[in-house]
Amino acid sequence: MPDESDFKDYKSMEEYGKTVEGSKYLHSLYLKAVNHPIRREILILVNKAKKISKEDLLKTLLNNDLISDESSFNYNMDYLVKAFCVKKVEENNIIYFEITQSGQVVDYL
Repeated sequence: MPDESDFKDYKSMEEYGKTVEGSKYLHSLYLKAVNHPIRREILILVNKAKKISKEDLLKTLLNNDLISDESSFNYNMDYLVKAFCVKKVEENNIIYFEITQSGQVVDYL
């Protein structure tokens, strides 16, 4: 079974879909992303806002005791970006997160 290092250079869902192994890996990654309680709460917040700054999202998560520090935030956000649930966008030196179509699954969970 392939591991994460086999797919480290993949940048789109289409690249994963070219092989059965890639599709399985992406599906597994996606399920782990949306079924994790902290990441699910993050998806709910980003989905509600549609686009939110990193600073505002971090502050909200810390204030609600969903995460304990910025490294936990970064780990979970990187996971959601890697699973194509959110998109990281930089505008005027400010980092924003936008919900993707895949991330909108929280509406149905």
